[in-house]
Amino acid sequence: MTNSGDLKSFLTDGRGMAMLVYALLFFMALTIGLTGVVALIIVTFADSDKTPDWIKSHYQFQVRTFWMGIVPTFLTFFLSQFLVRTYQVQPIYMFFVVMPILAWVAGRCAMGFNHLLYGRPYPNPKAWVV
Repeated sequence: MTNSGDLKSFLTDGRGMAMLVYALLFFMALTIGLTGVVALIIVTFADSDKTPDWIKSHYQFQVRTFWMGIVPTFLTFFLSQFLVRTYQVQPIYMFFVVMPILAWVAGRCAMGFNHLLYGRPYPNPKAWVV
C-alpha cells in the first residue's frame, strides 16, 4: 500500500506529468504526431518554477524527442501516401518504413521513463541517441 503523502508528492513534483508525456510520445509515430503535439503542449505548460531540476531535465529530453521524432514521422506518412497512390505499394509494406522511427522514439521514451521511475535526472537530455 502506498501512503497518501507519497502519492501526493509523486503528483506534485512533476513525475506523474512527465510519465504522461512519455506515454504520449511513445504513441507519436502511430498517431501521425497527434499525441506528440499534445505532449509538447503539456510540457510547455508544466515546466514551472516549482518543478525540481531533475524533472526539468526530463522535460527538456521530451521536447527534443518530440522535435527529432516529428519530422521523420511526417516524412514517413507522406512518403507512404505517395508510394501507395503512385506505385500501388501495399500499405502493409509501410510498416517496415515506420518501424525504425517507432523503435527510436520508443527507445528514447523507455530510457527516459526508466530514469524517471528511479527518480534520476536524464543524464544527457541534449543527446541524439538513447
